[in-house]
Amino acid sequence: MSKTRVVFILATMIGTAFASGVCAADVCQAPPPVQGAVIHGPVLAIPDGSSLCLATGASPRAWVKIPLSGPSATRATLMAAAFGKNATCVIGPDRLGDCMVEGKPLAVALHQPEIVDAAYAWR
Repeated sequence: MSKTRVVFILATMIGTAFASGVCAADVCQAPPPVQGAVIHGPVLAIPDGSSLCLATGASPRAWVKIPLSGPSATRATLMAAAFGKNATCVIGPDRLGDCMVEGKPLAVALHQPEIVDAAYAWR
């Protein structure tokens, strides 16, 4: 799938969510993931510095909020590291997700200098 098509699909999904009257706090409407679940999809919302929303379908009812394992980051840093990118999260026994973003551990990406620099643009 071309990059242009992916961007168009992501923009359409986000537009549909917000046009339907869903506020940012309610955008991740899917049931919480269970231990052992593997969730894969684009990151289409970042409600705070300790969770991501992965879209498993076009409707916000299919967007899964993944509470992240490890130390919290700033929302801006998570936006720079993960927003609009494909992620795969494995849910541990504590129901927290250990996530890979575009094939790289999210925890590692959060400390890369270019991500830290880009986070300032999200503020």
